[in-house]
Amino acid sequence: MMFNTQVSQWAFPLLLVLTSLGIEGCVTSGSKKTEEGVASSPGVIRHSFVLPLGGTAAVWNGNEGGILPEVFSLLEKGDLEGAERTARAQLAKSPADPQAFLALSASLLMSRKIELANYYATRLATLQPDAPAVEQSSAKNIQGIAKMLFAVGSTRNEDFDDAATIFRDALSASGTQVAAALNLGELELMRGRPTESLAAFGQASERCNECRPALYGAGIASIRARQFDRARNEFKQLVKRNDKDDEAHYQLAVTEYYGFQDVDGASRRLKDLATGGTDTRVRAMAESLLRKLRASK
Repeated sequence: MMFNTQVSQWAFPLLLVLTSLGIEGCVTSGSKKTEEGVASSPGVIRHSFVLPLGGTAAVWNGNEGGILPEVFSLLEKGDLEGAERTARAQLAKSPADPQAFLALSASLLMSRKIELANYYATRLATLQPDAPAVEQSSAKNIQGIAKMLFAVGSTRNEDFDDAATIFRDALSASGTQVAAALNLGELELMRGRPTESLAAFGQASERCNECRPALYGAGIASIRARQFDRARNEFKQLVKRNDKDDEAHYQLAVTEYYGFQDVDGASRRLKDLATGGTDTRVRAMAESLLRKLRASK
């Protein structure tokens, strides 16, 4: 039975991430936002990686270990070639350095060298069984992302099953791993399994102190599962934290309209986004849905 990979016209692509420790910013579908109070929340994300058929892999979420700080800095600046060169140089000096393996894998993934990224992540995960849990878990997570990318190309359910298994292995390898739970949530959405997606995002939320990616993902999964009360609660929590979170406002309008037939409430929210929103992509989507709502009256 073929899974459903179609992305709804009103649901933003969710986030995939690589590692699992805390930083201070997040990226959502190509737009960067800084959320208040996230410095102590692991699993908050930076950097987007566009996937086939929509969706993004967000990279980065850790600088407390697991990857070389100098490579992290270069990736933050968008210098992918420099990051790869630095990681390779460290690996040449220290062929058994698990951080160098992980840094190289991450750099290659961001450069879209998927097979090479998978190769080095696999080497770390299989050839260095004594590597610290952070590196092992993050390497498995990169393997899972690579496997998901291969699966999107093949559209074989078996490949998606394998990716899900790898993400679960990553979660088992380290109790601080957040990214694999977020990735698993996205994977289950791609397969049309919103209930399983909700469980994965819930696990991410527990590990990252209700960080934005986990709440946002749970909100989208709740819409797909037609659990509109939960979706409304998730998005209301996000807009309460940050009233300028255009994406959360948009999804809340979607929930109000599709879940509760509150045309007036949804229209007011969409009008505010269409006239005062700062995210141009969200503004265009709000204008489109607003026209649909006005036409339905």
